[in-house]
Amino acid sequence: MSDANINELGQPLGRAEMRLDDQAIAEYLLENPNFFDDHPELLSALQVRHQARGAVSLVERQQQVLREKIVHLEEEITALMGNARRNERIFQSYSILYQALLQCTDIIQVERALVATFVDDLGLTAHSLKLFVPTPHKHLAFDADTHKQLLRKRFEKAAVYFGRLPEAEHKLLFPTNEAVAQIESVALLLLEQELVTAEESAPANKRQFALLALGSQDPAHFEPNMDHLLISQLQALLSHVLPPLVK
Repeated sequence: MSDANINELGQPLGRAEMRLDDQAIAEYLLENPNFFDDHPELLSALQVRHQARGAVSLVERQQQVLREKIVHLEEEITALMGNARRNERIFQSYSILYQALLQCTDIIQVERALVATFVDDLGLTAHSLKLFVPTPHKHLAFDADTHKQLLRKRFEKAAVYFGRLPEAEHKLLFPTNEAVAQIESVALLLLEQELVTAEESAPANKRQFALLALGSQDPAHFEPNMDHLLISQLQALLSHVLPPLVK
């Protein structure tokens, strides 16, 4: 007999004197899930305190817990279906954009295709395509070398940046956009052109030639931990389509 079943006088405790703690009861019920099958009369006799309804039977409390779980699962399913519909719409918009980009014959058509998708269709606050190479289109060029610090800061680890920017960088990327103050998160895509080398075995060199910036008034729209799949595919396509159009 364990010490827990001995009283202060060293005598065995009677059944009425023995006390089980909450943990022991919980462990026993978990180890014996058929306990209430053998004692059905306890289901209606036991009462559980409910914040809104006061004392209720164990069966009623179990039913309430199950109903709450069902409601929670239904809410999760609804949220997943909503996300699936949004993702399907985004995928369709990107597919239309890819087709449009492949048919573009000049840089202005590319810019219009990007605006049609990201601003008109997907409702982003701002869009900006900037070239690092000479161009007759002034709105597509940075002033002097003002962009170099931004490139070093935002693309140190990868050619895609998701997150937030200070106001000065907003104005640099979106100088003509009246809604620049409303931009809370951005996606930046560095576009690089692969240069042909004289020797096939030599490593390919890349030239940075453009930057695509997308801005949203939703702080959570572009987050650092977001998946890069669609954006990276667009980045690869633009890196292939744009160079012949900006020569």
